[in-house]
Amino acid sequence: MNNVQLSIDKVSVEYHGVTMNFYNQLVLSFRDWFDVKPAILHRGYVYHWHLTMGDAYLYLRYQPWRQKKSLKYTLQIETHPNYLVTFHRLLEALYNHSQEVYFCRCELAFDFHIR
Repeated sequence: MNNVQLSIDKVSVEYHGVTMNFYNQLVLSFRDWFDVKPAILHRGYVYHWHLTMGDAYLYLRYQPWRQKKSLKYTLQIETHPNYLVTFHRLLEALYNHSQEVYFCRCELAFDFHIR
């Protein structure tokens, strides 16, 4: 098994208790900084964003359909671990405006080197 290499391809973190007011401020920022609009889906999460800075990407989802109507919802981010630094200011703001933060999941990659 010496010819196997393990790496993390993607991490997902959930921010619970993010207010609609803060989310709306983010939306205005996203339009200015990234010139993107959200995709609105009728399954999973309501609002989906795909943000890019160079090669770095961040998927952001807000307001799960299963959550009851409220002024605070769950926001989920997903990215490659190397890109967390690129979006650190956004992630820090999310941390400061959420009630709880949870590691959700990660995707592992197994690379097998065949001789």
